[in-house]
Amino acid sequence: MKKLSLLLLVLVFSIPLGCQTKQEKNKKATAEKAVPVKIATIQRKEIRITVSSVGTVKPAQVVAVKSKIPGRIVHIHVDEGSKVKKGDLLAELDPTDYQLAVRNAEAALKATTFILKEAEITLKDTKKDWERYERLYKKKVISKQKWDHLDAGYRKARIMRDLAQARVSRAKIALDIALTKLKDTKIHAPFQGIITKRLVDPGNRIYTMPPTVLMILMDISRVKIVSDIPEGEMTRLHASAPVSLKLDAFPHKTFKKKVTRIFPDVDPVTRTFTVEIILNNPLGKIKSGMFAHMKIQVKKIVALVIPRSALLKIPGTGIYYTFRVRNDDTVEKVNLETGIIQDNLVQVLKGLKEGNRVVVVGNTQLRTGKKITITKEENPT
Repeated sequence: MKKLSLLLLVLVFSIPLGCQTKQEKNKKATAEKAVPVKIATIQRKEIRITVSSVGTVKPAQVVAVKSKIPGRIVHIHVDEGSKVKKGDLLAELDPTDYQLAVRNAEAALKATTFILKEAEITLKDTKKDWERYERLYKKKVISKQKWDHLDAGYRKARIMRDLAQARVSRAKIALDIALTKLKDTKIHAPFQGIITKRLVDPGNRIYTMPPTVLMILMDISRVKIVSDIPEGEMTRLHASAPVSLKLDAFPHKTFKKKVTRIFPDVDPVTRTFTVEIILNNPLGKIKSGMFAHMKIQVKKIVALVIPRSALLKIPGTGIYYTFRVRNDDTVEKVNLETGIIQDNLVQVLKGLKEGNRVVVVGNTQLRTGKKITITKEENPT
């Protein structure tokens, strides 16, 4: 009986010891299991230093259509969304008053023309008498008093002729003004574009003081992206600098353009200056008011770079690090000092050398000394 109890006691204490040894072996095997990773070789590459900004789409041309003359609208030939060509008829005013003004001006011109003819005939007759009496006065056939009277009459005839000529000129100008105002009762498009707003209806009366806006006409066959840039970048930017921009409305399309214009002044309130980029928009898909994100290239440099996926950060700090491959089968943690980050590339200022290899996939499971298995090697792009 005692032998049986002793045997059971030995078995009870021996079982846990055997289990513990097995667990330790499993942990050791797990710890030594290599992590599959992808790596990249560090290279020097050309990267672009850019200025990031946001901008707003504006039409190449925009005008608030107004009338040169007051009047009542009788016809409107367009609506919001209408596409028009230069010279197309947009609206018409009641021409009645202006037609009457033209007839009145024509009558006034006709009357002054008759007065001029009469003055010219009178001057012609007076001149004949003046020339005949001048010869008689020189021969002392007539008295000076009579000659003075005839000479004054001749000078007066010339003045009346000149006055009649002036009245005819003024009547012609009045007629031209009346005809112009009659022509202005028809309002035409100043350029090709699209009507974005219509603000009046037939029957409305429009004025010139203050001027009534009839509609808004925009030319969006070309659009401009306008953006405000901090004044500190003014010396680095230049016209024709390459620009990469995206519109929120077309997130999968990138436009490659150049800076068209840099405005010369700095806003004293915002301390920014304005740049402008022109985009062709023949189909009119890009609309005024859209939002744009842009990167303007200021220069290129050759730098030591790693893929962005190789860069890790200690949470809550500004410390960046990566895992460098050591002896093809282990890694070590390396703290980095970084510079420019452009797309998928990160400039390395300190911590790595050209030719070093770093882990780009699988690095979240690593620590210094950890075993790895390299499944693929990539190059920074």
